[in-house]
Amino acid sequence: MSLSGDIKDCLNGAIDLHVHTLPDVMPRIIDDIKMAKIVKDMGMGGFVIKSHYLPTAERAKIVTSIIDNVKVIGGIVLNSSVGGINPTAVEISARSNARIVWMPTVDSENEFSRWRSPEENAPYWAQIRQELRAKGLSTNPISIWQREGKLKEEVYKVLDIIAEYDLVLATGHLSPEEGIKLIEEARKRKVRKILVTHPDFPSTKYSLQQQRNLASMGIYLERCFSTAYTGKVSWEEMMKAIKETGEMNIISTDLGQINSPLPTEGFRMFIEKLIKHNFPLKLIQRMAIDNPSKLVL
Repeated sequence: MSLSGDIKDCLNGAIDLHVHTLPDVMPRIIDDIKMAKIVKDMGMGGFVIKSHYLPTAERAKIVTSIIDNVKVIGGIVLNSSVGGINPTAVEISARSNARIVWMPTVDSENEFSRWRSPEENAPYWAQIRQELRAKGLSTNPISIWQREGKLKEEVYKVLDIIAEYDLVLATGHLSPEEGIKLIEEARKRKVRKILVTHPDFPSTKYSLQQQRNLASMGIYLERCFSTAYTGKVSWEEMMKAIKETGEMNIISTDLGQINSPLPTEGFRMFIEKLIKHNFPLKLIQRMAIDNPSKLVL
């Protein structure tokens, strides 16, 4: 594919912090190694492997050893399959060179309440939950709260581990109210790198004022291509939010689904959209290259 000079400049060294690849328990369009090869061919710097169910640091190490000059990075999502808010799992992932810890996503109390029963249009992970429940396996919603206004002790332990290893705390699928409270406590406990996971997504939608406040505090906001591409938010609304919050944004894709573009193609299309919306190239490069690099490299 022939790329314009501006797009090449924005892709050179870019890191996608949110990619769903194989192996996974859900269908995915591409595997880790093929993804790394395409990332390298496009001149990007790397990507983060995200799985809702399994830690990915070990996978990332293997791919990095096979494909040179690409940074493949792992993390852990604190869903039921790793024991939920599990400090031991976070410690082991940190020692395995994971760089991102996501709060619960598909098993979060916030997300869980939206898919209590099987539906025709339910996401694949909601179907997995029903299958696990049918086998008598625990799929209870995961809360970060011990009681009203007080986080669980495990959450504080996880925050301390994140601070110790200088990892990225990502809010996952917590509600905005939960996310803001968590961020307040994380800052008190010296967590330096904080990322709000897709603040435009329906179940995690932060108001524009909340986003402005967080950006003014030095909190990064992750804009995912898939959220607008699938119509969960309009491109116009997302672009307005980016303009309002400026340099604290990061662009990623949240792609890997079998009915979606390849993550690398989505990343290119995202940059193209931003250029067409008259964003300065320096700001696009900050969102695609500089900010992600500060967080995970």
